[in-house]
Amino acid sequence: MFSHFTLGSNDLARSQRFYDSVMAALDQRLIQASLEDGYLMYAPDDGRHPHLFVCQPFDGLPATWSNGFHIAFNAPDQATVEKFHAAALAYGGIDDGVPGLRPHYAPDYYAAYVRDPDGNKLQAVCYLDGRTKGPTGDVISHITLGHSDLQRAGMFYTAVLGALGAQEIPEEGDETSLAFGGGQNELPVVYIQLPFDGRPVTWGNGTHTAFTAPSRKAVQQFHAAALAHGGVCEGPPGLRPHYSEYYYAAYVCDAVGNKLQAVCRTPS
Repeated sequence: MFSHFTLGSNDLARSQRFYDSVMAALDQRLIQASLEDGYLMYAPDDGRHPHLFVCQPFDGLPATWSNGFHIAFNAPDQATVEKFHAAALAYGGIDDGVPGLRPHYAPDYYAAYVRDPDGNKLQAVCYLDGRTKGPTGDVISHITLGHSDLQRAGMFYTAVLGALGAQEIPEEGDETSLAFGGGQNELPVVYIQLPFDGRPVTWGNGTHTAFTAPSRKAVQQFHAAALAHGGVCEGPPGLRPHYSEYYYAAYVCDAVGNKLQAVCRTPS
């Protein structure tokens, strides 16, 4: 499902100290970095997607965190959740929820929450009874994207994520959220969420989510569906050879400013 994520940073050297430690706790490593170009890239040990980019925002403005967005990494066991949390706090992170069971989510949901030095929210979660893992679900449990209007969000994301093969999973949502993915009990999941703190949704400068598309046609359908349902074009479908030879992508923002991308890396 996921190709990669970007999170904004105002100090890459500081971010590298934090993420080198935190991602190592999740068996991920720094595989590419350029302080000159303003990014760090982390990936699982075998290099597969999804990747995490920590970047200086492309627009040259300060990085900001998003109220409503966070990434939840899938951890193999409780010890990994605890190691993730300890590593974050040791390298400038902020505790946003100590390791422990969250039975209001599921009886076996063992998780910890942190914020990086720029305020970006991260989670590590272990499902003690296990869950089925779909594409990228062994790395990512779920993400949340903040929204202020679930009815409007439902129409947008049903069309946009539907173009990429995801479907709504009513059993995973509730009165504060909608859920999309491959099917019930399958990871990963995309939650469209009213912010937990009751404050307004904000988009993060430097934050975006890139979904893997099965074809170039799916990229085009993703883009068209977004614009038809209130989204804003941030980059039309087309090749981006400065990333890689067959990198075919489109970029959009939803009604509250969350930036999304669909990318296909296979030849036409």
